[in-house]
Amino acid sequence: MRILLVLLFMLSVSFIHAQENTEEYKQIEFFKLNESNDLFTYWYQSDKYYTDGIHMEFVHKIFNNKLADKVLLGFDTKYKDFGLSFNHDMYTPKNTQLTTVDSTDRPYAGQLYFTYKKVSNQFFKGRKLSSSMSMGVQGPAAMAGKAQNFVHEAINNPTAKGWDNQISNGIILDYEVQYMGMIPLWSPVNELHYFGNAHFGTLNMSTEVGFRFKFGRYTDSYMNYYGIANDRNTYDFEASDIAKMNKHRRKIIPKHIREQSLEKQADYLNKRMTRKFQFYFFTEGSLSYIIHDGSVEGSFIQFSDNIYEYNYDDYDHTKILGRYGFVLQYSHFYLEYARYLQNDSFQHHGVFGYGKIILSWVF
Repeated sequence: MRILLVLLFMLSVSFIHAQENTEEYKQIEFFKLNESNDLFTYWYQSDKYYTDGIHMEFVHKIFNNKLADKVLLGFDTKYKDFGLSFNHDMYTPKNTQLTTVDSTDRPYAGQLYFTYKKVSNQFFKGRKLSSSMSMGVQGPAAMAGKAQNFVHEAINNPTAKGWDNQISNGIILDYEVQYMGMIPLWSPVNELHYFGNAHFGTLNMSTEVGFRFKFGRYTDSYMNYYGIANDRNTYDFEASDIAKMNKHRRKIIPKHIREQSLEKQADYLNKRMTRKFQFYFFTEGSLSYIIHDGSVEGSFIQFSDNIYEYNYDDYDHTKILGRYGFVLQYSHFYLEYARYLQNDSFQHHGVFGYGKIILSWVF
């Protein structure tokens, strides 16, 4: 039944199509370094559960090809961006000094994989559809234990002693799709969105719903990957484009300009989308249901049995996640800091957290 719900969700999203009338949209191109670690936090700092992750992403037009466009779901629009990322994630129990298995806590798990991603936007309607496919390996072959202890030795932290007990080698072959739409409570300085996603494959199966809010100076969330200022986009809005926007979407334009001609409103949008300086705060809340967590139970395609076995009843499957932080962009440089909080699914001791720092350079 749970698997059927996920598939139904995916099928419903796949039939969402609409054509955007754009002429000169050019994909944004950037390199992004994404580092997650409990060291980036103060409150709820702990070397447990999701303890570290490094993601390197390259977004470029070379990844836009007919095969990727067919395999990855998206809107029928020219506002499409494609990227490829290299990812290394590490999971540990709360007590990393035990050399024996602690059946009351989560297991060690390391993951090494590539992700191919497509992001498509319907700018005038305020809708985004993203999809991605991940391929890689979980287990000792991911070399997560060596990577974590190398860093710990370099900064003179205690080494994690239980990596010999980690989840065994298994295949990662996962697919994820996310839909995001605007909630009509906008202004020129704030956005409010709802989103839902579904993830399924050999490693993870889950569904999630939530909201996002941001406040400050920015371009727009439905122009490209992350609403990053993009000098390559030479498309100019015209009065006919403004006429396509409903009254709620048009609130991105200040009220005193909305009272003027459509040409004046188009001029405002063109200047807004080329802002070199952005600075805004954001927050996000979501509720997800985990059908299968491969970092706990292992992949559906395992090369060998795990040293110990967890099953569906050994951890909570409802996850509450909170996120907040800020974004700073000036010209081609982009910086983001995010703080994550999540409920403890194993020992039920409140919440745990970690921080994430993202550095990007836009070409």
